[in-house]
Amino acid sequence: MKEEITESEAPTVSLGKKLANLRLEQGLTQRNIASKIHVKTSIIEDIELDKTVNAPAVFLRGYIKHYATIVGLPVTEYQEYLDQLSNQQSSNTMKNYSNKEQNKRNGKRLLFISIFILVIIVGVTAFFTWQDNKSELIEVTHYISKTPSTNS
Repeated sequence: MKEEITESEAPTVSLGKKLANLRLEQGLTQRNIASKIHVKTSIIEDIELDKTVNAPAVFLRGYIKHYATIVGLPVTEYQEYLDQLSNQQSSNTMKNYSNKEQNKRNGKRLLFISIFILVIIVGVTAFFTWQDNKSELIEVTHYISKTPSTNS
């Protein structure tokens, strides 16, 4: 009696394993699937190993749907996984929004600091140029004679 395994107690096989097993049963290679879906073989490998694929969730959903239809996996088998991807995508969107706001604030702060430094540099340069020109002025009073010259 204890040896009977009910469906709820059975170890769950991951979606990647299911897809890989069905692919092998049909005698297809990862390269065959990749060429039918028009993706790199590494993406198919990552899907089968349940690794995170470096692609937007929208594309990943399409890859999995197309892969499942090629190997004949019913929709009910992978729909829950696609729903989880949708939930992850919506939570990532909120994180990105706050990051954009933070980046915008940092950008404004950086712009203000850059303009402030530029104004200081221009001011210091103008001051020293004015001081340099002021010291180069020649007093010409000693060249003028104090006695009027007589022109006859």
